[in-house]
Amino acid sequence: MGKTTRAKAVIVTIGDEILIGQTLDTNAAWLSSQLYQRGIQVLRMLTVSDEEEEMERAIRQSLKVAGLVVCTGGLGPTRDDKTKEVLCKVADGKLVFSQEVFDWISERKRQQGKEPNELHRKQSYMPTGFDYYRNNRGTAPGMLGEIDDSIIVSLPGVPYEMKELMTDQIIPVLVEKLPVEIAAVRTLLTAGVAESELAQQLSDLEDHLPEGLSLAWLPGHTRVRIRLTSRGNDRQTVEQKLDECTARVREILGDIVYGEGDDSLEEVVFDLLKNKQLSLAVAESCTGGFIAHLLTLVPGVSACFKGGVVAYSNEIKREILDVNEQTLKEHGAVSAETVREMLKGVCEKFGVDTGIAVSGIAGPDGGTPEKPVGTVWVAVGGVEKQHVEKLRLNLNRKLNIEKSGLLALNMLRLFLSRD
Repeated sequence: MGKTTRAKAVIVTIGDEILIGQTLDTNAAWLSSQLYQRGIQVLRMLTVSDEEEEMERAIRQSLKVAGLVVCTGGLGPTRDDKTKEVLCKVADGKLVFSQEVFDWISERKRQQGKEPNELHRKQSYMPTGFDYYRNNRGTAPGMLGEIDDSIIVSLPGVPYEMKELMTDQIIPVLVEKLPVEIAAVRTLLTAGVAESELAQQLSDLEDHLPEGLSLAWLPGHTRVRIRLTSRGNDRQTVEQKLDECTARVREILGDIVYGEGDDSLEEVVFDLLKNKQLSLAVAESCTGGFIAHLLTLVPGVSACFKGGVVAYSNEIKREILDVNEQTLKEHGAVSAETVREMLKGVCEKFGVDTGIAVSGIAGPDGGTPEKPVGTVWVAVGGVEKQHVEKLRLNLNRKLNIEKSGLLALNMLRLFLSRD
């Protein structure tokens, strides 16, 4: 078979454990991302049970609409793994014992100090018309076959096995066989600004995008990702268009954009601190250590981050951070005045250049008409210069905590970037 006529795909995830909520299907999202980056459009994602009839129905329906069907799961040695039998039905083939596959599985087991058993022999039967691909992380081989004008790929369901097979062996075959467009994707990361406001700022740009370029919005409750995609038939032109569009978006949004791709806000803050040779400490009330947790996820952050105080009670605010008793009486723990003094206190106690201080009402109780649940005050800066800001959040307790922490980090990022 030569090139198929349709670079469109359906992903079929097989397994009762997913349908009953026991296992989260991360495979489909990862596969979709990999195919999208290579110009292959995913039309559908299906999840089906381990029953042969359901599997067969899903694969046959998928072949009607797409030139590529990628299945994950159902390739193990146990009785409930029926994917190979189903592929034989769909492809009008039969299972044939492969001595080559059995020898390979046997060698893998012996390397682990074990001998192959009858279940591994069963795993060595392959559907006629399918090529097999060695799984370097397990014993279930990947398979690829062709039916009429379509390609079927079958991969194990274990994520780390599936990803290595797909990346190293299957994708190069698909790129060769499918008439894919050249696609380049870049994702810009923003924080602290709502999707609607970002869309407004970029509306003129979006209205005049040249052919082959597109923007997509991926909102979260604190951060919005902007995905830029460039497509075409010439790699250099595709990349050039993407570079130009990315530069234009960055120019319009300015420091609203904090990074690209897999950058995290805490990593960006760490890089700013490191480049400016600044040290950091945090004083947290309502966030309860969440900001410190995010920072300590970054390798090497100890070069800048010295520590923090979870000052949940007024007593700790007074005795550890030197917040004035009169300040707490007149303005309350959730106030601009209190977080300003918390910030100064933590900077002085830890001997650092800069800090973050947060105090608020995460909920679900504790609010008042003057200070409703979701009221959070944040201070960033140092002893001499601070920026203080009030947040008004309307989420549940967990999300209020998370959003407060992320927005506080973003406020510090902006403070350091503009200082």
